[in-house]
Amino acid sequence: MKIRSHFILIIVILTAVPILFLSGFYVYLYATAPERFLFDNLAKMKSFDVKSLTKKDRAAITKYLRERSPNLEEAFFFSDGIVIHSTIPSIPDKGRIDAERLSARIFEKAEDYYYQISSIPIESYASQLIHLVRYPRNVAQRGALNNGSLPRPRDFIVFFAIIFEAFFIVLSLTMFKKIESSLNLVEKEAQKLRDGDIERPIEIPLNQGFSNEITSLLIHMEEFRKALKEKKNQRDRFVLGLGHDLKTPLAVIKGYTEGISDGLFNDSKKESEALQIILQKTSQLETMVDNMVNFIRISESDWSKTFEERDLAAYILEFEKNAKTTGEIFNRTVTVSCSVPSGIKVKMDEQLVSRALENIFSNAIRYSEPAAEIDVSACIENGRAKIMISDKGIGMTQEETERAFELFFRGTNSRREQGQGIGLSVVKTVMDIHNWEIDVKSEKGIGTSFTITIPITS
Repeated sequence: MKIRSHFILIIVILTAVPILFLSGFYVYLYATAPERFLFDNLAKMKSFDVKSLTKKDRAAITKYLRERSPNLEEAFFFSDGIVIHSTIPSIPDKGRIDAERLSARIFEKAEDYYYQISSIPIESYASQLIHLVRYPRNVAQRGALNNGSLPRPRDFIVFFAIIFEAFFIVLSLTMFKKIESSLNLVEKEAQKLRDGDIERPIEIPLNQGFSNEITSLLIHMEEFRKALKEKKNQRDRFVLGLGHDLKTPLAVIKGYTEGISDGLFNDSKKESEALQIILQKTSQLETMVDNMVNFIRISESDWSKTFEERDLAAYILEFEKNAKTTGEIFNRTVTVSCSVPSGIKVKMDEQLVSRALENIFSNAIRYSEPAAEIDVSACIENGRAKIMISDKGIGMTQEETERAFELFFRGTNSRREQGQGIGLSVVKTVMDIHNWEIDVKSEKGIGTSFTITIPITS
């Protein structure tokens, strides 16, 4: 069942319940109407023919009974003394009572009750219908005796039920219209995404009257659209970068191959050199393709399935040992410090993390001079582990620092080196896979520092 159908069903049910209540209440009022009770008692009197009552008489009696005070002690009798009905203990429910006895009984209770006598004229009967009501003095209000009537609970129930029903119907229709409009807007924007239109921003209503829980989904849809657009832009940059980086070695290979084919290298030594260059560029091409395939594999695979708990201190110390060895080979001074206590474990894919740290460390070696210092440190700060790799190399400008993790981005200094600008993108992807943070600070001619922040859950 569609959500619209659910709302319609709820509205129908909630609307029908008050209507059924009102209908049942009116049936109850009809079944318990005081005039029906009085007419039934009149019909039982042998000396009175109910059929002789005219419509006018019936209307007068009905009107009077419906306007009389509710829930009071009362008695109905004819002026000739015939009692029809009584709830006053001193007056018999059936039979007769003369005026003298009635006056005496009223006088006996005069200290405790107020009494009110009214007559209901009946044109079709010789005697008048008398209605006697008494009110306890300790609860009666004189204002209620002036017109002989008190507010009736059933009047309030009917009045408020009608008001509630009308209010609910208007409210339901308003809510349904707003919900339907919201659903239509969400459906329209979702249709745009389904059709592949990710260039135009999602229309998000900002006015408070139209903003609700349903339209708030559009905020998430807009974030999803931006993510899709960024993925598309990244893919486009990837394709363009791939084409650009592959073109250079391919052009060299093609040029030397054509030269050999055309017999430009008559000298066997020159031909051998040409073949050596072709082999070198082919290896370079192969490396580039491998790097790109690895980047795609890292970006697209669900690596969380390969995570295992690893003692962080033990892992860092192992990496630091390898870093010192590498530093000795490349004539760099590597200083190591680790204050992470043993026993702190984090979930990671060790192979991916090692690749990321090695990329950072390799850059530190590549862009620093021989005998330069490279610092590797680890500590616990504010409940989180931090790994820092710093060098005193050539550094980067502010613009280069901001774009350091972009795919295929290569700074001014890195352009003199072989590579495709993938290394730091791989590092950022690995950090994102682990939900770790990475930050880079650099200053031209001063050096660069990478900081990896790892949340500790246990």
